[in-house]
Amino acid sequence: MDFSFTREQSEIKTAAREFARGEFTPELADECERNHRFPRELFRKAAELGFVGLNLPETVGGSGLGVFENALVIEEFCKADSGLGMALHLAYLPAKMVKLFGTDAQHQRFLRPLAEGRWVSAVAFTEPDHGSDLTSMNTTLVDDGDGVVLNGTKVFTTNATYADFVVVLAQDDPGARPGRGMTAVLVETDPSSWLGGRLEINELGHKMGLHMTSSGELVFHDLRVPKANILGEKGRGLDVVLGFLDESRIEIAAQSVGNCEGALLKALDYSRRRQQFGRAIIEFQSIGHKVARMWSQVHSAKLMTYYAAWRKDHETAVTAEVTPLFTSMVKHYAPETAKAVIDDAINVFGGYGYFLEQDVERRYRDNRIAEIYEGTVEVQLNNMARLLKKVNLEFVDQTLL
Repeated sequence: MDFSFTREQSEIKTAAREFARGEFTPELADECERNHRFPRELFRKAAELGFVGLNLPETVGGSGLGVFENALVIEEFCKADSGLGMALHLAYLPAKMVKLFGTDAQHQRFLRPLAEGRWVSAVAFTEPDHGSDLTSMNTTLVDDGDGVVLNGTKVFTTNATYADFVVVLAQDDPGARPGRGMTAVLVETDPSSWLGGRLEINELGHKMGLHMTSSGELVFHDLRVPKANILGEKGRGLDVVLGFLDESRIEIAAQSVGNCEGALLKALDYSRRRQQFGRAIIEFQSIGHKVARMWSQVHSAKLMTYYAAWRKDHETAVTAEVTPLFTSMVKHYAPETAKAVIDDAINVFGGYGYFLEQDVERRYRDNRIAEIYEGTVEVQLNNMARLLKKVNLEFVDQTLL
């Protein structure tokens, strides 16, 4: 079994680390954190170096690489700084749906400016009455000649106030069975792209973490957009969402891996330098054991995430049906593990760890959302249990274990 990276993967990981070390300055992070500002200028720089388009087709200026390579970049970005790393990743993550289900025309219209760092993407699934339940929507979509009309409200939309386009999930057939009769549609936020109606965008402030991104409410008032903006098959919007989640959950896990790696590095450095009773605190068993345990936990989450990404990139018709076993596995395990590691890092710093200047408390706040978005930890466990109760036991024994 070979755990080494290919030459290309090593170069990507090194380039991402060097970029983050050079550009993710404490001054920039502090300014964006305090002013709740998305670092768009940093996003453009990341795009210019190819990080944003790494997983996008070459036909739109991307590199055509896999989820694994994307995960390596996300890990390094979040290791350097949780807020900046997560903000950059979340700006291009929703575009995966266009990559996976878009037409050639949609690829050129939406993915090319994103790969160049000119556009930011967003996704709008969650509604006031529909959080984890994506089997039906209150937001409606109605055919209207060469357009479709949207009405309804979406909440917790990341990047809402500065995104250039949003993937919206809406109900087009109210009488359809759960999970059907929904359609995904691409909505540009530039009013000149609309055929009628309006879109109201409201910022939802005062959140726990992720202060470098917008979290907003979208209200559709008879918003009419071209029918050509429908993403995937009409009435099969849930398939678009699930196809997206099979990749995005792995990358959210990579966020958490990077977040806790950064916390471990800071705690290790501090525990070596901090003197109490005439010796470094890492020499006290209570701290030394804590750091050792953090090391083990970080690597368990890291290797699990790498494996899930590798499996996704090498997916076959036979293994595709059980892909959610692995994507849900890392989506619940990595964020929960990262929370425990970062919490221990705060304890290593003692009272200093409770303050913003030491970075670890912000990592805790930023990472907390990873247990919630892209499906809560509990939803991931439900997904796994649902599959485990029906997958052929011999297949589990001989292929999955």
